[in-house]
Formats: sequence, C-alpha cells, structure tokens
Amino acid sequence: MSCNNSGHLVGRWFPCDMIEEVTLAEVHGGQEYVYPGCEEVLALDSEYLPRGVSKISQPRAAAWGEIFVDVGSDRWEELLAWYENCSPSLDVNGVPSASEFEEADQGCWDSFREFVESWADDCGVFYQWPEDAVRHFDWDKYERDCRHDFTVVDAPCGGVFVFHNL
Repeated sequence: MSCNNSGHLVGRWFPCDMIEEVTLAEVHGGQEYVYPGCEEVLALDSEYLPRGVSKISQPRAAAWGEIFVDVGSDRWEELLAWYENCSPSLDVNGVPSASEFEEADQGCWDSFREFVESWADDCGVFYQWPEDAVRHFDWDKYERDCRHDFTVVDAPCGGVFVFHNL
C-alpha cells in the first residue's frame, strides 16, 4: 500500500481464494523490488464482489474467495443478491456464511407465484383437502402472506431469486 500511496503502481493479479498466501515479493515481481515501508497488500479489483466492497485486505479477500469456492460460480449471483438484500450475519472479515446462505436459498424461479405454488405442494398444504376447496383457494392472498417469510429479488437474467427470511 505504501507503494501506491507514494505514486508507484505495483501489483499483480491473484485469484481471491489464494490471496492470503501472496507475499510482498510476489506482488512486486521479486524481493529486490520491495520498497522499504511496504508492509501491506490490498486487493483493489472488486469485480464479482458485492456492491460497496472494494479495496479489501488480504484476509477479507481470502474469505470472499473461500465462500466463492464453497458456493460455486453457478450460484454466485444468487449469493450476491442474498448478501445485498437479506442482511445476513457476517464474520470478522465482513463475509457471510455459506451455510446460512444454503439454508436461506430457495433457488431461482420464473416468478414468486411459481415458487409459492411449488412450496405449498411440497409442504402438503392441501393434503386431504376436498377438490372444491383447493379449486377455490385464494392464491393471491396466500402469495401475499408468504412475502412476509421470504425475500424476493429480481434475477439479472430473468425470474426471481427467493430467500427464506431466517
């Protein structure tokens, strides 16, 4: 960081999940290029991190890398939506828990209504109900009531992410 503050642009790209082991010599391109007073490595590339997360320390970048590995790239957008909209608990590095995400995540659906209908079926809401009662069920009210228990976020590629409010 002292290099950057004194006008020397020094740096290399490292994967977030490996950054905790990166040394000053690796960042500078060799031990002979490490300037006196240079003691800190800072991650400046915040692409694929949540909004508002930038210029992060090695331990915090490593923690984000670990959760990326745990969750996987195919569910990363979902995790970011959950982090930005659901106020999860955070560890000392400001990173949410993968297991808490797994518990809250209900997946990506074409609509919240589609999720609610599937969820009601899976939970046996209509178990042993007469067919007439099921046919006259007020889905609009039920869906509105379910919104108190779930957070619904528009997915970037269409549909919605649904998260159970824990």
